[in-house]
Amino acid sequence: MAKISGVNGKVMYGSVVVANMVSWSMSGFNLPVTAAPTAFGDTGAKVYEVAELGEAGTIEFNGNYDPADAAGQQALTAVCQAGTHLTNLYLYANTSTFWRVASGGYIIVTKANAVTLPRNNFGTISFSGQVSSKAMEQVGTGS
Repeated sequence: MAKISGVNGKVMYGSVVVANMVSWSMSGFNLPVTAAPTAFGDTGAKVYEVAELGEAGTIEFNGNYDPADAAGQQALTAVCQAGTHLTNLYLYANTSTFWRVASGGYIIVTKANAVTLPRNNFGTISFSGQVSSKAMEQVGTGS
């Protein structure tokens, strides 16, 4: 089984690399289930049923704060403030493997410009998004 390191990872908004991102994560697709009643009150194994439509999950990414990154960090902040739906946000693991929201879905940036400025280190910035309608899909399997 191939293993992928995040050393060459990046976040892209369209064709623009969001500056200095050092990590990203996805919560993955969730399908809520409930225990269904069994016939005639049986006490045997529980039967589970889908409770509602699945939840496409969330994404998070963070990195070094760059106040001059107008096309990346600042642009995503503007998208968040406007409540715009994104279909062109890409989470790269390496040069040939990335994740994007599947066709018909979108991402709503729910947190942006969350800056931390420690006294003795580089400032960091973080972003979060809610994936809606369709799950994230992997494209490519290279290294």
